Amino acid sequence: MANDGAAKATQRPKPEEEDPIELSVAAEEEDEREQLTATSNLHYIQPTFISLISEKQWKPDVERQSDGPVYGRNPMTTILTKEAHTNGARMQLIMSILANLTVLSSGMGLGYSAITLHALTSEDNPMRMNSSQASWFASISSFACPLGGLVSGYLLDRIGRKLTLMLINVLSIVSWSLIAVCSVTNFDLMYTQILIARVIIGIVIGLVSAPASIYSAEIATPKMRGRLTVLTSLSIAVGILLIYSMGYAIPHDFRLVAGLAAGVSVLSLVLLFFMPESPAWLMSKDREEEAERSLKKIRGYGAYSQRIPEVEKELMRLRDNVMTQRRAGQESFLRLLKQPQVYKPLGIIIGFFGFQQFSGIFVVVVYAAKVSSEAGVSMDPFLCTVLIGITRVVATMMVAYILDTLGRKPPSIFSGVGMLVCMFGLALCSYFPPIASLKWIPTVLILTYIFTSTLGFLTMPFSMLAELFPQTVRGPASGVTVFFTYLMSFFTIKLYPTMVELLGSANVFLIYGVVSLLGVLYVIYIVPETKGKSLQEIEDYFRGMSHGSTPSQEVEEDEVSDLSSESV
Repeated sequence: MANDGAAKATQRPKPEEEDPIELSVAAEEEDEREQLTATSNLHYIQPTFISLISEKQWKPDVERQSDGPVYGRNPMTTILTKEAHTNGARMQLIMSILANLTVLSSGMGLGYSAITLHALTSEDNPMRMNSSQASWFASISSFACPLGGLVSGYLLDRIGRKLTLMLINVLSIVSWSLIAVCSVTNFDLMYTQILIARVIIGIVIGLVSAPASIYSAEIATPKMRGRLTVLTSLSIAVGILLIYSMGYAIPHDFRLVAGLAAGVSVLSLVLLFFMPESPAWLMSKDREEEAERSLKKIRGYGAYSQRIPEVEKELMRLRDNVMTQRRAGQESFLRLLKQPQVYKPLGIIIGFFGFQQFSGIFVVVVYAAKVSSEAGVSMDPFLCTVLIGITRVVATMMVAYILDTLGRKPPSIFSGVGMLVCMFGLALCSYFPPIASLKWIPTVLILTYIFTSTLGFLTMPFSMLAELFPQTVRGPASGVTVFFTYLMSFFTIKLYPTMVELLGSANVFLIYGVVSLLGVLYVIYIVPETKGKSLQEIEDYFRGMSHGSTPSQEVEEDEVSDLSSESV
C-alpha cells in the first residue's frame, strides 16, 4: 500500500492543472494521513503543495541500500534532507548561545568579589574595607537575588523571553558602570555606590537564570534540550572565568575590571536584537503568524513562505497547549500550586538547590582566593582562581554531553561523592598540614571539588529547572525556585567568614562534606530522571500518569530530533 501511495503521489497532475481549493483539501488530507505513519526522513516541499513522504513508508519490510537523499524525482520539488535538520540544530544552538550571553554578567557578578576583596581589604589601600564591610560586599548581591527571581516569573509571562533578557542586560550595564565610575576620594560614597551596584547585579543574577534556560528548553527538540539547557550553567562558568582572568591580569584596578564587564553586557544586548522570540510564548499571546516565523527560523527553514509539515505539527501542539490552559481557566499560581504536577517538582527542585548551596559550591566561587589560602594552597591565589574558572568551564562543557548520554541522576551521584571526598580531604589537610613535598594535595583537592561539583550539583538543578514545570506555571514557578535558591545562597556566603572564625576552616569543610553526602542520598531517592522524556511526559509523571506506549507527541518530536542530533 505504501508503494501504491507513492505511485499515486508521483502521478498526480501538476498543481496548475487542478482546482486550487480541491488541491488544498487533498493536500491537507494527505498530510493528516502521513502524520500518522512512521518516522519520516525525507520531506518534499513543492511550490504550491506539500506532501510528507518517507522511503521507510514505501518499503517498510525491505532493507534499503541507502537512507541518503533522493534527487531528481520531481523537477517541481525542493528536497529538504538531513542538511535542513543540521541547519535547524545549528540554529537552536546559536539562538541558545545568544540568549545565554546575558548570563555571562551573572557569572561575572558571582566571581567579582573573589578578585577584588584582596585589594579592597589590603592594608596598603587607604580606602580599605573592614571585615564586616567586605562580607556585605561579597554577600549583598545574593541578598538581592531572590527579588530578581520573583520578578523574573512575572516578566517572562508579561513581556516575553527576549525583552526580559534585554532588560537584564540594561541593568547589568548600569551596575558595572556604577562600579567603574565610583568615587576615588570619598570612601563612604565609594562604598555606597559599590553596594548599590552589587544589589543591582544581585537582581540580575536572580533574574537571568530562568529566562535563558526556559528559552533554550522551549526552542529545543527533545534530544537537543539537555545540551541546550546546560548552556546556562556553561555561561555562568565562562562569566566566572572571564572575571577571574581579568582580576589576574588587572589585580589592582577593580574599576577597570568593572568597565570591561560593562562592555561584555553591551555586546550581549546588541546581539539579542538578532534573536527571535520564543514560539511558545508568542502562541500564548495569540501571535500565531509571528510564532510560525520564529519557529521556521529556529528550525532552520529561514524565511520559507510555504507550509512545512514539521512546523505545522509543532505549531498545532503549541496551539493545543494554549487552548488546554485556557479551558482550565485563568487560575492563580497559588491555586495551581495545589496540583501535584506543580508542587511536587517545586519541592524537589528547591531541595536539590538547597543541597547545592549548603555544600559550599557558591562559597568557593565567591571566596575563591580566600578559600584557596585557608585550604593550604601554596600557589598565587589569583592564579588558583583562574585555574578554578578553567576547571569549571571544562567540566560544564562535559555536562552537555553527559546530560544526553548518562542522564541527570548518575552524574549528580558521582558529583556528590566526589565533593564529599574532596571536602573531607581538605579538612584533613587543615588538621594535618602536608609536608613540603605534598603541598600540591590541597590544590588538587580544591580543583577536583570544582570539577566534580560542576558535573552534577552545580549544573543539574539549573538544567532541570526548565524541564520539571508545566507550561502554565513555568515562569512563576521558576521565579519562586530562584528566590529560595539565592536566599539560601545569601546565608551561606554571608555566614562563611563567621563560621570559619567560630569553627575553623577544617570543621567548615567537614560540614560541607556531610551536606554533600546527604545530597547524594537525596538524588538517589527523590530526584527523578528526565533523560529522553518529553516535557509532557515529565508533567504526566508528576500527575501520577504512566505511559504504556510512546505518546504521539513524543514520536513526532523525535522524528525531528533524531535527525538533528545526528548532525550535532
